Amino acid sequence: MDHDLRLVYFPVRARGEPVLLLLVDSGIPFDLEEVPLVTWEQWKKTRQITNDKFPYSALPVLHARHKVTPDEPKTFVFAETSAILTYLDETLDPAGTTLERELPLEVRVRIQMVKEAALFAMVRILGMSGGSEWLAPPQRTTIWGIVNRHLRDTENALSELEMSIRVVPLETDRLTGMSAAAATTISLATQVFPSIRGMLGNDGEYKRCGKLWTAVLERPRIAAYWKENKIEARPWSITEYGTAEWIARAAASFDHPQQKL
Repeated sequence: MDHDLRLVYFPVRARGEPVLLLLVDSGIPFDLEEVPLVTWEQWKKTRQITNDKFPYSALPVLHARHKVTPDEPKTFVFAETSAILTYLDETLDPAGTTLERELPLEVRVRIQMVKEAALFAMVRILGMSGGSEWLAPPQRTTIWGIVNRHLRDTENALSELEMSIRVVPLETDRLTGMSAAAATTISLATQVFPSIRGMLGNDGEYKRCGKLWTAVLERPRIAAYWKENKIEARPWSITEYGTAEWIARAAASFDHPQQKL
C-alpha cells in the first residue's frame, strides 16, 4: 500500500509518542503537525474542532491517505492512540510479515492488554501533572504505586506472551504497537523515577520490561530521530509542570529508593 501519513498532536510526548515510534521506525515518510495548546483552544472557541478533522474532539489524530480504487485516493482520519496503533500495525507491515490478526485469539488479547494498560497508566500519571507539587510527596507515593503495579503486571504479561511470540523485538523484527506503547510508558516512568533503571536491568525485578524498552529505543531509526530532535528534552504534558526540566528537578529532590517502599 502507498502511504501518505500525517500525525497531528500537541508539541509534547505523551499519547503521541507510541505512534511516532512506529512511524519513525517504519522508514516511511510522514508529516508531523504540532498544534500549540493556544491554537487548539482558539480552534475550540471558533468551532473548528469538527468530527471530520478531529474525531472525538481530541488529539492525537492520524490522517492516512491511500487509494481505495486505482484512480481514487481517499483520506481516512483516525483518533485514539490505541486505534491508530492498530491501523499502523497492519498497514506498515512489510509483505510476508505475520499480522497480529493472524495470531491465536488469546495471544491477540494479551497483546491488546499490554498496549491498553500502558496507555492507561501513562494517562493516569500525566493526568496528575496539573499542579506544581504533583511529583512531591505525598502524591509521589501514589504515582509510584501506579508505576510499580504497572511494571509488575506488564512483566507478568510479557512472561506469558513470550511462550507464544518474541516480546523483545530484534532489530530485524517489525516494531509493534504493543512494544511502542509499553516503551513509552517505561520512558515516562524512568524519568519520574530514575532509580528504577536498576529494576529494569538483567538482574532486576522487571528485566523483560527493561529489555523491551532498551530494544525499542536502540533501534537505529528511532535512536537517530530521538537524538536529532532532542525527544528526551521534550515536555510530557501540556501543563507547565510536565516539562522534562520540571520532572528532572523533582527526581533530583525526591527520587530515593528507600522513599518508594
